[in-house]
Amino acid sequence: MSALLQDDEYNIIERCREGDGDAYAVLVDRYQSLAYTVACRMLGDADMANDIAQESFLAAYKGLRHFRFGSKFSSWLTSIVLNKCRDHLRSRRATVGIDEIAEIRETRKRNPEQEASAGESSDAVQKALDRLPPDYREVIILKHIEELDYRSISEILGVSIPALKVRAHRGRELLKQALAGTGVER
Repeated sequence: MSALLQDDEYNIIERCREGDGDAYAVLVDRYQSLAYTVACRMLGDADMANDIAQESFLAAYKGLRHFRFGSKFSSWLTSIVLNKCRDHLRSRRATVGIDEIAEIRETRKRNPEQEASAGESSDAVQKALDRLPPDYREVIILKHIEELDYRSISEILGVSIPALKVRAHRGRELLKQALAGTGVER
């Protein structure tokens, strides 16, 4: 994020802290897609992802006094979304998975015909992601789907970069194993 955009974002956050609710709408507009996408990939459920994204924005608004300037709002918000997803998963006592890297990123660029033909493959990928342990799923989603760098992921998850690289490698291996025999092998 450029320094100018970050300064603008910090000004918006300051206005929010001073009680300007309309200023918060700007942040919601900027990051609603990110929050929803991360939640959807973690949970595999679009309706629940909407709920989690909304809960996350509400929690972020209430907790803005704890925001540390010097970090990105998007990183802080993503950590809130992931925590809400973890809470939800714990409450239903299920494990959740991640997406197949290139396949998921490509779905964003497809036209409706291509999307329809890729439906079975996407279902297999989501099911494989759902079987991954949450620690691996988070890293795969943030690194390979959201295309964040390891430094940003480290800030979001509070995990060292070497540990993240190990999780990413193991996550990719587990994903490859889960996809074996589905026709989506890479």
